[in-house]
Amino acid sequence: MTTRSGSRTDREAERARRAARILDVAGQLLVTWGYTKITMEDVARRADVGKGTVYLHFPTKEALFSTVLVRTQIEVGTHLVERFREDPAAVLPSSIAREIHLAQERWPILKALLTSDTTTLGSMINAIGEERGDLIRGRARVMLGYTELLRRHGLLREERTAEQQNYVFVSTVLGALATPPLLELQSYPLPDFATRADILADTVHRALESPASPEALLAARDEILPLFDALLVTARGVLAEYLPPVG
Repeated sequence: MTTRSGSRTDREAERARRAARILDVAGQLLVTWGYTKITMEDVARRADVGKGTVYLHFPTKEALFSTVLVRTQIEVGTHLVERFREDPAAVLPSSIAREIHLAQERWPILKALLTSDTTTLGSMINAIGEERGDLIRGRARVMLGYTELLRRHGLLREERTAEQQNYVFVSTVLGALATPPLLELQSYPLPDFATRADILADTVHRALESPASPEALLAARDEILPLFDALLVTARGVLAEYLPPVG
């Protein structure tokens, strides 16, 4: 005999599975079609649910796709934190740049976002901003705090400010991710994927980093981890609003 508590748990589990399925389908459509071409009807049809069911879980298209990207951010962020714990040198900007570049293969949604046209990228940023501006601002604060900690431990060069170094890092990484499709259209020869990751890491290293001692890397890692962990906690809280953990 199923108890009321058991029935409620079963319903909650089914609701979570359905929400996850909707997120999966939305992510697949984002990869294949791009944000601006997708409708909630498309998501419902691919997920084999009614449009009303999609709206029951995600009241707007912006809420749905901001949640898709939050989930991807959590997965990528968790991967980076695991790398930090394995190897203190993984906190260096050059290492993070390489990991983000390689992450395109593991997380196609990340590749779709970062290599899409500016209209799609702008629409996605606006969608997240409307739904979760606090998360975007928090991520920006973490990146600035991360840069300042690296400087404090002597791991970055000093001729530019932390804000300028943030700009160098972000613009270099995004440029490296977005440029290959444009170059291919113009018949420019491209190095293979892994070589491009190495070139990106070397470029960031030469632009930003100072020689790093094992002691400085370890000390910086131990202060950087709480910054990234706190951002992940916030992001998981956002995801739990639409995809609560079960069990």
